[in-house]
Amino acid sequence: MAKQKRVGIYVRLSKEDSRAGESISIENQKLMLEKYAKKMGWHVAEIYQDDGFSGTNQNRPAFQKMMADVRDAVINTILIKDLSRLGRNYLEVGNLAEVFLPEYGCELISLNEKLDDMMVFRNWFNEQHSKSTSTKVRAAKRVSAQSGKFLGTYAPYGYQKDPDNRHKLVIDENTAPTVRRIFSMRAAGMGFRAIAVQLNDDGIATPRELYYQRKGEKNPTKTSRLWTQTTIQGMIRNEVYIGNLVACKSGSMSYKNQKQVRKNSDEWVRCDNTHEPLIDLDLWERVQEFIHKKYRPSRRTDGGTNLFVGLLCCSDCGFKHRAQVERRTRKDGSEYRRVSYMCSTYGRSGKNACTIHSIDESTLTELVVEQLRNYAELVEYDEGRIINAIVAGQSSSNYSAAYQSELELCKKQIDRFDNLIESLYEDKIAGLVLDSFFKRQIQKYEQARLEKAKAIAVLEKRIGRIKPAMHNADAWVSKIRECAKLGTLDAEMLHLLIDRIIIGETQIVDGRRVCDIRIIYNFVGDIDRLGLLGETAVSA
Repeated sequence: MAKQKRVGIYVRLSKEDSRAGESISIENQKLMLEKYAKKMGWHVAEIYQDDGFSGTNQNRPAFQKMMADVRDAVINTILIKDLSRLGRNYLEVGNLAEVFLPEYGCELISLNEKLDDMMVFRNWFNEQHSKSTSTKVRAAKRVSAQSGKFLGTYAPYGYQKDPDNRHKLVIDENTAPTVRRIFSMRAAGMGFRAIAVQLNDDGIATPRELYYQRKGEKNPTKTSRLWTQTTIQGMIRNEVYIGNLVACKSGSMSYKNQKQVRKNSDEWVRCDNTHEPLIDLDLWERVQEFIHKKYRPSRRTDGGTNLFVGLLCCSDCGFKHRAQVERRTRKDGSEYRRVSYMCSTYGRSGKNACTIHSIDESTLTELVVEQLRNYAELVEYDEGRIINAIVAGQSSSNYSAAYQSELELCKKQIDRFDNLIESLYEDKIAGLVLDSFFKRQIQKYEQARLEKAKAIAVLEKRIGRIKPAMHNADAWVSKIRECAKLGTLDAEMLHLLIDRIIIGETQIVDGRRVCDIRIIYNFVGDIDRLGLLGETAVSA
């Protein structure tokens, strides 16, 4: 006895399909499929409809409900107009039709296509269509950004969209004073949290809250209705307030994965002087300089400053050092005070976790001052040679270019396999190749293509992890010169110039207690390895 069909009709139309001129609407798809099911005498158990969802997105609500009904045996047949309605990722659609549905005894029927060995190619062409559409949409968005058009859904706080041109920003006189106040408070030294607290105390509505107030609606979001330090940080760093637009800072991972990710800065689109600025350049530069300073003074109970807190780290466990102050009263009544730093792992867990790696602040200060003075003298004597040595040393450890070259090669090879698949398909249609040869070659090309895709994923992760090896030698030289002009070691300049100082454990060498010190600079990294000043060791 023939199995009674419990049919689930699936229809889908994406926004991209609509823009591309898709001829069959959602309603037309339903009418066509219902008419066919009635003609065949089938019972339609459910109609699943996804309107406005891309075929590359498998997390469509109606599609997921249909898959659940397949598992629960609510339906045993799926009826579609064509394969592209199920999706445009040919690997996922192929797995669905050839593995998942047969496993649950569900039949797939396409009204416009015969589901046979050629299905993989129709799926592949569907995916290429989605890929092409995504490429065109991204290109159009980039061109608009390059022409200086504002593409955001909401105007930044302090601005509003021009009523006559939604791609142009004009100053919102109601909120602009708050923006100027935020920048002024930051320039005066207030922290992000302190600024947020002040705005909340003054009862100023947040950007999102103000948006809904102006619409006369209640804010539906479940987030805090208050200013936060994150909001302030974002505003302080936004170039829109000096008249510039920076677009394409984020985007989907690919046409297959719509997860939004932040792009590298070299992919951003920047257009200057696209609208009237709210903040003058002098105030902007003062605030940005303040932001980029890493130094936050560590105060002692006696009012002094721990000069190296945040900079020192252990050569063995890698954890930061912490300061400790030893105080004693001498017999003559005067106070003895010694500041030193030790490994925080040792301080927390003892010698079984790490060793002390201790060093006096006075000794370390002398070492750092001497090294900075020596580098300043070298720069003054022959700046060009020093810069060339730094550049050459940094370039020798740069693997990014090699990874990038390999990545481009893999992408070209995938394009080649795509072309081979397309050519083989055309030969199959023309009857130029046998079915057996056709199937063998398809499996071969697909396997090779999959391996290259995996290689690309690995290479992209490696490139993303590599810190740019080429640092700005000119900036380092400039900071060294500034340090040379100081009579004493300035804590703020120290933190701007040095990234970290690695402290080795004390050793006995020729009867002397010494420890190795490595200074890692901002801008240029570890230039001590270039041997410009020789070995760096200090008496412990």
